[in-house]
Amino acid sequence: MYSIGQFAKKTGLTVRALRFYSDKGLLEPCHISEAGHRFYNDESIVRVQKIMTLKYLDYSLEDIEVLFSKGEIRLIESLQFQRNQLEKKRKQLDNVIGYLDQAIAIGERSETIEPTLFLSVIHNLLKEEEQKEYLRSYLPEALVDKIYDYFGMNLIEMNHQYIQLTHQLKQAYIEPVPDKYLQSLIEQYSMIIPQEIAMEIAEALKDSDLTQMDEWLFPSPFSQDEEEWFLEQAERLGLYGGYDDE
Repeated sequence: MYSIGQFAKKTGLTVRALRFYSDKGLLEPCHISEAGHRFYNDESIVRVQKIMTLKYLDYSLEDIEVLFSKGEIRLIESLQFQRNQLEKKRKQLDNVIGYLDQAIAIGERSETIEPTLFLSVIHNLLKEEEQKEYLRSYLPEALVDKIYDYFGMNLIEMNHQYIQLTHQLKQAYIEPVPDKYLQSLIEQYSMIIPQEIAMEIAEALKDSDLTQMDEWLFPSPFSQDEEEWFLEQAERLGLYGGYDDE
């Protein structure tokens, strides 16, 4: 038999971890002395090997506990299920890595990186599939595909413009700029989405009951005060028309 200290050294686990596993019912000592000291044997080593192998395969302790309670006969079935789960997770990780590569490329193009604004761009990348599903409730599927096909082909340049122009407009809100410069900013901002696509969206939404976009899926880069200022300036400069939907 091994004392808990000896067993910890032999297995590479901490004493605290061994006690935790014991409390969870995953690794009971083979003997507890009258003084309360815990002892383990070679069968305990096999049990630890099973626990650590399953943990490496991304099983939670709760999953391991259930698996042990059902016996070894369910092991193959459980491993097959776990493999499917890991395959899904791998696809998710591949997607996230792809989004991060895109975000890095966008960031490297941008002269000014405002953290909140940049994170909103990453949010949009991560929520793309949910955004599509949401828009399909209000727009023809072909139009939604057209929008995101265009985004995909122009992703880095569009987001670079979006970050730069949004930052410049926010600065113009804080410190007034000449009307000619402000007009140029607003015009460029409104042209991030091509007018042809913007007009198709407006036409499709004309008879829709959509009054406001889901703020979680489509967060605005502007505060409410900034948005009100933006619309006021667009109207004042004779650029009003469709900006309510921006």
